[in-house]
Amino acid sequence: MMGFSKAVLACAVVLTAVLSLFAAPVTALDRSEGDYWVYEGGMDYDGIAVTGGFRYEFEAKDSLTVGSESYDVNVLKVTGSMASEMDDLAGVEMVFNGFIYEVEGSLASVQDDMHMWTNLTALGTVVSRVETHDVSTYSPPLMTGFVDGQTGTGDEWDETTNVTSAHTVWVDEDLPITSTDEYQETCSYSVAAAEETVTTAAGTFTCLKITETDSSDNYEVYWYSSEVGSWVKMSSYSVGDTTPYFTLELTEYSYSGDSLVLLIVVGAVILIVVAIVVVLLLMRKRGQTPVQVPQQMPPPPPQTG
Repeated sequence: MMGFSKAVLACAVVLTAVLSLFAAPVTALDRSEGDYWVYEGGMDYDGIAVTGGFRYEFEAKDSLTVGSESYDVNVLKVTGSMASEMDDLAGVEMVFNGFIYEVEGSLASVQDDMHMWTNLTALGTVVSRVETHDVSTYSPPLMTGFVDGQTGTGDEWDETTNVTSAHTVWVDEDLPITSTDEYQETCSYSVAAAEETVTTAAGTFTCLKITETDSSDNYEVYWYSSEVGSWVKMSSYSVGDTTPYFTLELTEYSYSGDSLVLLIVVGAVILIVVAIVVVLLLMRKRGQTPVQVPQQMPPPPPQTG
């Protein structure tokens, strides 16, 4: 009888632990090897239409010091390209390569470090080449107020951050021109009163719609999905405009957070089955007739998004 009680107790303890994980909300983003997000979109700037795409990929975990503060960060590698849809008379080609440093467990950005190469063409020939290197640092990190699993519909908050932006430009391989700007930026954030369903080439997602407005009243709208662990769609607007000048939509992604949820669900179901089997075997060993377990479906997976 003592062995039977210990076996049941052990199963109950393990099952309770796993189900507590199963029921707990996700409160932090967990980037890991193999995570990536691919976006496509474009912009219309003064009548010039430019289209292309970007790929964000988790590369490593690191630490970054800004002033007197040190942050554990996720390093995301960013690559991309865009080109104009102009005729053969003139065109623009841009290639991007850089890194974003996010505070580990969140979307808050500590630093952006981006190279951009731009070719200006005429009649299919490159007539000018411009290289730029921009490094922007945010203290405190930008978008610290957003917490996955806690930020919800109807939430509003303001953030003030000190921005240091170092800019270097090379024109046709001439000597570089450098400049550094330091300023304080205040942004207001508001989450729509209801979640929205957004469909892109990557699928259909339930999203929080978040509007970020800067001190000049320019604003960006993001549709965030916990299932994706990032943005599904974003649009940028100039002050007073209702038509975005820049848009991106998710076309492909791989996010290990989905695998974690699936693993927890499968683990919970397996432990339920194991617990029942142990009880049946132990009762059979004692020569008892087991009580019939009602037929029922395993608990449904948690709703994401």
